[in-house]
Amino acid sequence: MADTTHKQHDTGYKELFSYPEFVQQLIEGFAPAEMAELMDFSTLKNHSGNYITPLFEEKFEDVVWSVEVTWQGVTQQVFLYILLEFQSSVDRTMPIRLMHYVACFYDHLLKNGMTTPHKGLPPILPIVLYNGSENWTARQDIYDMVYPEPPAFLQVYQPHLRYYLIDEGRYTAEQLGLRQTPLSGNASQLSLFSTS
Repeated sequence: MADTTHKQHDTGYKELFSYPEFVQQLIEGFAPAEMAELMDFSTLKNHSGNYITPLFEEKFEDVVWSVEVTWQGVTQQVFLYILLEFQSSVDRTMPIRLMHYVACFYDHLLKNGMTTPHKGLPPILPIVLYNGSENWTARQDIYDMVYPEPPAFLQVYQPHLRYYLIDEGRYTAEQLGLRQTPLSGNASQLSLFSTS
């Protein structure tokens, strides 16, 4: 029964975040203001789809959008990689999973001619949207999983990938209600996402 509930949440949220206005509300409502202010939400473009991870031939589908960001007079495309995490417990391997997914997404961009090694890879903002009952305690950067911390001469060779966490359970109903976001539960179509 729990698996069915999580699948309903997963499907419902994926459908919700297929609309640019909800992606905009998510970023404006939960991302740091200085980050949202740089984004031109009129340029949001959906890139969601099925990607096959080459190592395990595993198919995964997450919500991926691009948006133009202007910083110091330069405009560039940034990919918003939104991982919807509806397990009841915290996945402490999340940094490893995300590094794998991001690498596979970059591979997808290269294989489909959306960029080349010469042009370079576009920046990605990985976002984990979690609604489990436990507080999220997983590391947010894969570097923090390397323990004990290596000596200085090895640190530069260790991987780094940090994701931005939105943990719904850390917000009260009142706090969510004050945010014009798809997580607030104010819209009637969100009633199907409420936990039973």
